[in-house]
Amino acid sequence: MFRLAAHSALRRVSAQIPAQRVRHLATAGATPIPPGFLRKWYNTFGKSTALYASWLVMFIVVGEFTTGKLTDWAWTANNYGKTFSTVDWSRFDDFEEEGGDDDDDDE
Repeated sequence: MFRLAAHSALRRVSAQIPAQRVRHLATAGATPIPPGFLRKWYNTFGKSTALYASWLVMFIVVGEFTTGKLTDWAWTANNYGKTFSTVDWSRFDDFEEEGGDDDDDDE
């Protein structure tokens, strides 16, 4: 049912755009990205396969590092005081001071 409604809506929209305008946009090279930006991107990243692969590896490593740090930060923030590195271990030192050294009494 949704598919039929979407199809009829697309048909109505396409009927409203004149065919000459669509043909002009297709042949005029109208792209959502400016050609100067694409040229600069190509000269920076895509000129050779090795350069493109190097940029990909670099961005993947940086992305993984950033994602890992953000995930660790979020985990620590949500579980503060519950993980080994964030527990206040000085709270547990009082037990030894109260009882003294019981190992010496056994001799």
